[in-house]
Amino acid sequence: MTTTSPRPRRALRPRSLPATALALGVWASLVAAPLGGPLTTHEASAAPGSPSTTETTEVSVLLDEVDPVVLVPGEPLTLTGRLLNHGSVPRRLTSLTASLSATSLTSRDQVGQWLDGELSLGQDVVLGDDTVGPVVPASGAVPFRVEVPASVTEDLPDDAGVLPLVLRAAEEEDDGATAPAGARLRSTLSSAGLGDVANPLETAWVVPLALPADPGLFSPVDGEHAEAWAAAIGPESMVTAWLQELDVPAVTYVVDPATVLAQQPAPSIATPREGSVEPTPTPTTPAPQAPTTATETPAPEGTGAEDGTTAPDQTVPAPVPDDAVATTTPEQTTAPAEPSGADAEDVRAAAATLSTTLAGLPDEQLWWLPRHDPDLELVRRRQPPQDVVADLFAPAADATDPLVLSTGRRDVAWPVGGAPDPGEMAQMTALVRGVDADLRVVVLPRESLTADSAALPRRGAVPLERPGGLLALGADSWTSALVAQSPQEAEERGAGAAAQHLLAHTLGTHLEDPTEVRELVVAPPRRTPASTEMLEQLSDGWRQAPWISSVSAQDLLDRAEGSQQLRLTGEGPQEAVLGDLVQQLRAPESPVDPERAEVLAVSAEQLDDLTTVLDDSTALDSWRPVLDTLWSGVWRGHEEGWLQTRAVVRDDIQSTRDGIWVTPSSVNFLTNQGDIGITVVNDLGVAVEDVVLELVATNGRLQVIQQPDPVDIGADSRATASVTARSITRGETTLVAQLSTPDGTTLGEPVAIEVRVQPTGIWVYWVLGGVAGLVLVLGLARALRSAPDGPTDGPTAGPGGST
Repeated sequence: MTTTSPRPRRALRPRSLPATALALGVWASLVAAPLGGPLTTHEASAAPGSPSTTETTEVSVLLDEVDPVVLVPGEPLTLTGRLLNHGSVPRRLTSLTASLSATSLTSRDQVGQWLDGELSLGQDVVLGDDTVGPVVPASGAVPFRVEVPASVTEDLPDDAGVLPLVLRAAEEEDDGATAPAGARLRSTLSSAGLGDVANPLETAWVVPLALPADPGLFSPVDGEHAEAWAAAIGPESMVTAWLQELDVPAVTYVVDPATVLAQQPAPSIATPREGSVEPTPTPTTPAPQAPTTATETPAPEGTGAEDGTTAPDQTVPAPVPDDAVATTTPEQTTAPAEPSGADAEDVRAAAATLSTTLAGLPDEQLWWLPRHDPDLELVRRRQPPQDVVADLFAPAADATDPLVLSTGRRDVAWPVGGAPDPGEMAQMTALVRGVDADLRVVVLPRESLTADSAALPRRGAVPLERPGGLLALGADSWTSALVAQSPQEAEERGAGAAAQHLLAHTLGTHLEDPTEVRELVVAPPRRTPASTEMLEQLSDGWRQAPWISSVSAQDLLDRAEGSQQLRLTGEGPQEAVLGDLVQQLRAPESPVDPERAEVLAVSAEQLDDLTTVLDDSTALDSWRPVLDTLWSGVWRGHEEGWLQTRAVVRDDIQSTRDGIWVTPSSVNFLTNQGDIGITVVNDLGVAVEDVVLELVATNGRLQVIQQPDPVDIGADSRATASVTARSITRGETTLVAQLSTPDGTTLGEPVAIEVRVQPTGIWVYWVLGGVAGLVLVLGLARALRSAPDGPTDGPTAGPGGST
């Protein structure tokens, strides 16, 4: 077992009253009691339930700290906590007493039954007490501190064991006497005993580090993006808490690479048209209001859905709180969190710090998931196109990636929810390996290997019979669910009680079969909250516990190589055994139904096609991670966040397509054959090239002989394309102009070009003949008017002459 020095203790809550001295003789009954003797249960159910605050609705007892976390006989012990008054009137509580039951607990079932109040263990033995109060104010709290001297603990049993603990508060009556106040907390103390443990439980922690379901992470708005990323990976984040507070040897972290990339999508590259209304950004911060339907922003003329309707996923409901009613302990408030004021520099610093922390881990303790943690079970069921699968599971490496992404192992899968049978697991494996990605390790619930949640842990990892070449790491569902529940338990019972519960569970697991060497994998679900105080105490206890030997998950995989293969059972965590704890492990349904999966595949194809016509695809490349993350398992149970994130990339792709369009016009075509000029406008902030323009006549009056050549247009500019057409007959027709990429993705909307056709047929000759005849007649008439008069009768006298 790895041994490290305990960290410095946190400052205890100040108390001035010492604990009451106890007589040593009280332990005679504890020593005399048969350890592990007969127990009486109030109920037959063995399923552990969720944590209960107390056995009263007015006053509760919280155990905040046990020092030392693992009790050692003959050493002093200190219990620190609070009494909380949930009522509206003050309570006169004068003392708190700590006592142990005379019978120790020897199994996981007994630990759960004791904490749930289903187990009665007989007479209690007093450990110590403390004077509190004398008044606990309404909606207030007072601290307590019970100090147990070494002279009392030295009479504890020499063997390691789980000791049932009860904390009771007493209330002062009018006559000055004390009476039980009804406030009681059941907890446990884990004793290391005095002897060595021959076969400690070999435990491996596997902790996922993933991003939350926050649309702000994918917002192009700088302020929203920085706030979301600071909350996701900053100093106060859940990711940081797990890395810093879980101080247990050989922890393996399974990380979504997106956590160290902190990518931000570029804003829309389309320039708003004159007179258009810019859409209001979709809100990304949940607001405490009823859901409403957002009204679509009027689209500019010539834009809109191709079928004139709104797609089902284009209506984005306003965000609502995850919880209908927010509940807090008396000392908490419900004031909304103030913005942190984080900016882009803070995000870069947080990502760099996270990268440095992960880079400091040994390679065997750093496992990488595919980027954006795609939901492998969802991909198996929806079967998107091969290009989408390749983008999800085998993204190309980028030269700008942090160096830490080149460390650790990258052949790991952790399906969200459920337990695949051999056929389903084979399909998942084929999907990943079919795009030249590697898959050698899969994390599954232990029931997939044992078919029983109550079965004792034996092997932590095994090779699978089908599919071949795959090792399964079996996470213990019972222990992992307790870790997932621990933040709630710390809130309701105290961090010390939550830590003691987990330690007692592991000790109970060991005591069920202490003669065998067994392996236990603790793998809390994704996005399990981290209770700082609980993790600090749990870490101290984990290192102190002689019944625990910490190993790495890689050690378990190495042992499994070459061992007997197992066939997956297809079984998941069982409610009959785990009770309400099973809810901690069940993943909600994904918001990606078959229709939305098809839409995502179409969007991916459109994004690929747009890349071929844009001269600079930097913005499009920044939108692809947003599209990829919509396949992530993090959105299970967060449909509204999924819709908001989907709206960002959908609107950006659509505005890019609508940013290249044809201007409507009317043309008089007065020739048998000729060219018609079509004006194409580029409203994008980048140049486009090889844009295909196709024109189709709606009737036979005009025939398109040759389509225009591919069009190149500068940024925020326009160009004219020429189409060659032939007149067939006189009349009016319409040319429908449609732009597209070379691969067929349409750009803009179909536009009508109205054409009045006047072909040069036989009427031209009649007109020419008529004009020629008219010219001939006019010429003759003019010639006749200008002819000289004929000779007269009789001679004409000359000038000055006579006849």
